[in-house]
Amino acid sequence: METPVIFTLRPTSADDAPLFYSVIDRTMREFVLTTWGAWDEARVRREADEKSRDPNARAIQVADVSVGVFVVDRSPTHIELQQIYLLPEYQRMGIGTALLNSVIADGAQSKIPVRLRVLAVNPAKNFYERFGFVVTEATLEFFFMEKAP
Repeated sequence: METPVIFTLRPTSADDAPLFYSVIDRTMREFVLTTWGAWDEARVRREADEKSRDPNARAIQVADVSVGVFVVDRSPTHIELQQIYLLPEYQRMGIGTALLNSVIADGAQSKIPVRLRVLAVNPAKNFYERFGFVVTEATLEFFFMEKAP
């Protein structure tokens, strides 16, 4: 078994908007085009800017390189995994698994479910199912998933 990559998380700021855009562009563009038939450049840039300023947002760092973004929102009733995007060259190294396990453990300790949504065309659905997430609602565009505590 390979040694997991060591990574850290750091708070993000408006300066990280290009990171958010790059990660979304490189990981989600294909799925967005398949789902909606178009890539709205202005919207993606605006949302990347907004997310970079989210107090719950973290940049995923390997050494001094920003390799992804991680956004988790906690409420009294549930934990919502909003974004867990890694640049393709940093996927399949155990980073996403470690982050997801930490969110699941947080939900279990707090005795509240973890929720997320994933584009219906995104094979990441299979990744979440391996961790016990189940589909609670499906639309043409999204699967809404939950893992009970």
